[in-house]
Amino acid sequence: MSDIQHIIEEVKERNDIVDIISSYVQVTSAGANYKAVCPFHSENTPSFVISPQKQMYKCFGCGEGGDVINFIMKIENLDFMEALEFLGEKVGIEINKGKMDNKAKEIINKKQKLYEIHLDSARYFFNALFQNKNKGYEYFKRRGLNDKTIKYFGLGYAYDNWDNLTKYLLSKGYKESELMESGLILEKKNKNGYIDRFRDRIIFPIFDVRGKVIGFGGRVLGDLIPKYLNSPETLIFNKRYNLYGLNFAKKYIQDETLIIVEGYMDVISLFQFGIKNVVASLGTALTKEQGKLIKRYANKVIMAYDSDEAGTKATLKGMNILKEVGLDVKILKFDEAKDPDEYIRKKGVNLFKKYLNQSVSLVQFKIDILKKDYNLDNAQEKVDFTKKVSKILKEIKSPIELEHYIKKISKETGISVNAIGSEVYGKYYNPRQFNQNETRKIEEIKIKKNGGQIAEKQLIKIFLENKDLRNLILLKLDIDDFLLEESREILNYIIKSKDLDIITIDKLKNINVNENFINEISDINIDSIDLNVTLEGMIKTLKRNSLKIKRDNLLNRQYELQQKKKIDKNINSSEVDRELLDIAMKIIQLEKELKDIL
Repeated sequence: MSDIQHIIEEVKERNDIVDIISSYVQVTSAGANYKAVCPFHSENTPSFVISPQKQMYKCFGCGEGGDVINFIMKIENLDFMEALEFLGEKVGIEINKGKMDNKAKEIINKKQKLYEIHLDSARYFFNALFQNKNKGYEYFKRRGLNDKTIKYFGLGYAYDNWDNLTKYLLSKGYKESELMESGLILEKKNKNGYIDRFRDRIIFPIFDVRGKVIGFGGRVLGDLIPKYLNSPETLIFNKRYNLYGLNFAKKYIQDETLIIVEGYMDVISLFQFGIKNVVASLGTALTKEQGKLIKRYANKVIMAYDSDEAGTKATLKGMNILKEVGLDVKILKFDEAKDPDEYIRKKGVNLFKKYLNQSVSLVQFKIDILKKDYNLDNAQEKVDFTKKVSKILKEIKSPIELEHYIKKISKETGISVNAIGSEVYGKYYNPRQFNQNETRKIEEIKIKKNGGQIAEKQLIKIFLENKDLRNLILLKLDIDDFLLEESREILNYIIKSKDLDIITIDKLKNINVNENFINEISDINIDSIDLNVTLEGMIKTLKRNSLKIKRDNLLNRQYELQQKKKIDKNINSSEVDRELLDIAMKIIQLEKELKDIL
C-alpha cells in the first residue's frame, strides 16, 4: 500500500461516519444502524441509512452512498483531495500535498472519479436486471440463482442498445473523457459520438478486495462476439492483481484454504450452495501477483478448474505458479461435469464436499492424466506408461514422497519397485533404499515391537469418542506421527469434524479407507483401558516410531547424496554439501527429540 493510501485509510478509520454525518443532519438510532433525512434530496420520511459497522452510508431514496470521504465530497462540494484534507484536519492528520506533485494529485482524483463511475454503472446494470425482470434475469433464474444471491453479487444486465449507459452516465454529470478512461464507453469508428462497451450482456461487477467496484465482466445473450468480455485495464483495474469474489471469500476462509475456479458462475453457484471460500481468476491464466494476493489470506489452495483440455492445461500452469509463491496446492477432479457449477447442481453439495476432501497433488494429477492414454492391461503400453511416469517422478524432491509414488506405481502396474527406482534414479539408484520387502519388514517389526499399530488404532478410537482428549492429543501429536495411511485419512476427517462431540463409525464409511480397518477400530473398547495410565504411553510410542522413520529416511538421503558425490564428477559439490549439512542438523535434532522421549 502506498503512503497516500495509508493516509486515506487512517483518515477514514479515525473519522467515525456517524459523528461526521450527525454534524450535518440529525440522526436517530435504528437497531444496529442509524437513520436520517437525506441531505441530498427533498424527503419527509428518513431513507438515509448509516452503518457504523461498515462505515458506509446509503440513501434508498436518491441512491447516493459511499464512505465518509464520499459524504464530505458531496455535502461540501469538494474534490477527493480537498475532502481528504478537510477530514484530516479534524483528527490531526496533516495531508502534506506539498510533497505530492501535481501528477500524483491528478491520479488520485482520477481514481476516485473512476470508482464513482463504476459504482453508478453497477447500480444502473443492477436496476436494469432486477426492476425489469428481463431476459438477463431469466438467464440467471435458469442457472438456478435466487434473488438473494443476485442481489448479494450485484448482478446486472446491459440493454441491447448502443448507448443507454453512456447517456445515463452523462446525465449524472460525468464527462465524456472520464467515461473513456473508465473503459465503459467506446468512441464510434466515424469519431462521431460514443457507444457502450457492454451491450445485450449479463453483467458481473468485479470488486477489489475492499469491496470497491473496479470493473465488469459481461456474458453475451445474443450473437455478439466475444462470448465473454471484461473491462479493459484502467487506473483502478488490472486482472493480474485481482481475483473475482475475494472480497466475499476472505470472510469465509476455512482451514486456511481457498478454492479457485475459472468462471464467475462457478463462484456464485458454489457460494449459493454454502461453499463460500471460493474465488475465480478473471478469465485469465493465473499470475504470480494473484498467487501473492491469495497468500495474504490463505496457505492452501484447491484448484477446481474446468475438466476440458484447456482447463487441464490451465490447472498445470496455475499450480506451478501457486507453488512458487509458497502455497500448498491440490487439485479437485470431476470427470462427470465440465465445471464446478454443473457438478454441484448434478451431484449435490455433499458429494462436492467429499471430493474436495479427496483433492490430489500435482504429481498424482499428472499421473492420472497420463494414465488416460494407456491400456495397463497391455504389456507394452504398461512399460511405456511406467517410463513416462518415471519422468514425472524425477521432479519430486522429497525422498519420502518419491518412495510413496514408486510403491504406488509398482502396485498399479506390477512392475517391481527396484525396476521403477532404477528408471527414476539411473546410476544413482540405491536398491537398499527402495527394497519393498525389506522396507515393509523393517516397518512391521518396528510397529510390532513398539506396539505402534495397536496404539494408533486405540488413539483413533479415542479421537472419535472423546472431544476433550482429542484436543489434548492434537497438542502433542501431528498427523505425520501416525504411520498407517488409514490412520492419517481418518485423522484428517476427524480434524475437519472436530466440533462434533462424538464421531460415529458410520461417518468413516464416507471416506476412502479400507472397511476392515474401520471394523477393527469399531471393535476396540476403550472403556477397558485406564487412560490415566496408558494414554501418555501411547502418545510416546507413536512419537518415537515417527521420529525413527523420519531419521532413517534422512539417513537414506544422506547415503544417496554421498554416493552421488563419489560417482558424478560434474555434480555441484557445494550445493550437495549444503544439503548434507542440512540433513545432518536435522538428524541431530531428531536424535535429541528421541532421547527426550526415551
